[in-house]
Amino acid sequence: MLKVIVDDIDENGIANCRSWADAPEIGRNLYTDKADGRLVVGDVLKVDVDKTGEYGLWGALRTEQ
Repeated sequence: MLKVIVDDIDENGIANCRSWADAPEIGRNLYTDKADGRLVVGDVLKVDVDKTGEYGLWGALRTEQ
């Protein structure tokens, strides 16, 4: 589980997030599954990381925040 803040949400509903330790536009990004309109920029979320890549992470939103 990783606690992240939402920086942006793209047109497909995928949130671009970062951890508290990462600076905007510098650190690794974490991308969530589709948020279906439930998220807004600035939300703090708990995410389960399920994929890693060279430049980012992918995760699923926890149902219990």
